[in-house]
Amino acid sequence: MHAVAVAPALLVAVAFTLPLLSLKVRRAKLFHGVTLATTSAVLVLTVYNYAYVSSSGRPLVYRMGGWPPPLGIVYEVDPLSALLAAYTALVLVAVVAYSSWYLGEDSGLPYYYALLLGLEAGLIGIYYTGDVFNLFVMIEVLGITCYGLVAYYRSTKEAVEASFKYAFFGAIAGLLYFLAAVLIYASFGNLTMGFVAAFSRPTYRLIYWNVASTLIWGNITAATGAVLALSLWTFTFKAGVFPNHFWLPDAHPAAPTPISAVLSGLVVNAGAYAAVRFLYTVFGVFDPLSEFYELSGYVKAVLMAVGAVSALFASVMMVVQTDVKRLIAYSTIMHLGLVFTGFSLGTPEGVGASVYHMLTHAAGKALLFMSAGVAIEVSRTRRIAELRGVGRVYKLVGLSTLLSCLSLVGLPPLAGFFSKLVLYQAYVQSGHFELIAVLLTSSAIALLGYFKVLYPIVLGQPPVGSEVARLRGFGLAAALLIPLVLIVVLNPPVVGGILEQVSRAVTDPGKYIDEALNSFINYVSRLYLTSGG
Repeated sequence: MHAVAVAPALLVAVAFTLPLLSLKVRRAKLFHGVTLATTSAVLVLTVYNYAYVSSSGRPLVYRMGGWPPPLGIVYEVDPLSALLAAYTALVLVAVVAYSSWYLGEDSGLPYYYALLLGLEAGLIGIYYTGDVFNLFVMIEVLGITCYGLVAYYRSTKEAVEASFKYAFFGAIAGLLYFLAAVLIYASFGNLTMGFVAAFSRPTYRLIYWNVASTLIWGNITAATGAVLALSLWTFTFKAGVFPNHFWLPDAHPAAPTPISAVLSGLVVNAGAYAAVRFLYTVFGVFDPLSEFYELSGYVKAVLMAVGAVSALFASVMMVVQTDVKRLIAYSTIMHLGLVFTGFSLGTPEGVGASVYHMLTHAAGKALLFMSAGVAIEVSRTRRIAELRGVGRVYKLVGLSTLLSCLSLVGLPPLAGFFSKLVLYQAYVQSGHFELIAVLLTSSAIALLGYFKVLYPIVLGQPPVGSEVARLRGFGLAAALLIPLVLIVVLNPPVVGGILEQVSRAVTDPGKYIDEALNSFINYVSRLYLTSGG
């Protein structure tokens, strides 16, 4: 299925074309239009891929250059990766529409959009790849574009400092993951996720005959423990959860508001996804039939602690912030902490709840950042106490701010309420009642922080004159409406079947393994037949 490879390739091709095009063309509308058309086309492709995977009931495998796994790199798209890629593409369409309003005639548009399209290519590549090393490449693509976008306002000390901090620790995170990839290759003999997953399940030993060269003390379990320690450090950094959250509150305020929305709503999801993929699909840590099930207790304890501390610590930090962007950034740390507690349970219910909360948080956080960004632009300050009451003049901004805050708090009937309810149910079913206290306490404290944002934007002194005229435009309205609709319609009747399919595919990766193995077997069979064997 070439549609899987087309989406990242299209994004990269256009990303490299835009700066070249700027040598001849200076019209801002052209760059806005080309980028919006590209992200819309990618949305169509990713939705098609999701529909195919969902309806066929099996993962979709694409062999790069025609080489089969484990000889070559493959994309392997299952319900989880297909869903997150399509959802990412949808939210990015809204972000591009918002960027057209936010940046207007800015002279740096070609480079801004080149980096933004590269960022989307990195995200979709992370979701689609079925190769451990290619995941490293896509993480680096995502990181480099993020560093550039955070430093977009490079004339300010704040942006340069935040980008340097992000890039410095991001380079360390990338190095740690690279070492994990080296350990995987040394221990399992290949880098294809499906093949490594096959080795970790004794039921596939007759099919997967590769003999591993045990690197650490002759103990493959010890090697896997080292791999998980290294890779999870990287994934928690990308997700922005404690103790690797330190880059996030600085990066978000420094970046342009559309990029803050992307960092908070989408980039952090990539870290959570990679952790789920490694723990459930590749190594089967929570599978009693896996070689590495004995690691489950350690992994569960660490991730629960990381998630719980992130949720409680960040909710308290929200309340004491005076910068609206920093406040919303700490909200991201809190919500990703809840996501990590969900999939640390090791149950289908926990996985489904975490994925659900990733979706509702992405829409709510993107909407809140974009709504607050309007108030920041009009008020020309990020200080919460000085924000103008844009919501009193432009009702869509007021409604967006109100509903995004209520959804993130978890009040019915918005999507954030249902995702937290599903998390609550997963905690109860797994017997972890202490996590219920974390969920309720962090949400209650965060309510105070959200109210600090809500009050000045909706009830503050309204702007006048030319400031009001700045609020008009199709791009701004379209950008706000997309996530606004999402936080209203993403309720259990709509997403229940989707989440059930996703959680089943993640916790029972048999089809994922089978498709990887069959891709190799079919290739060898065709080669044998064409050679006249």
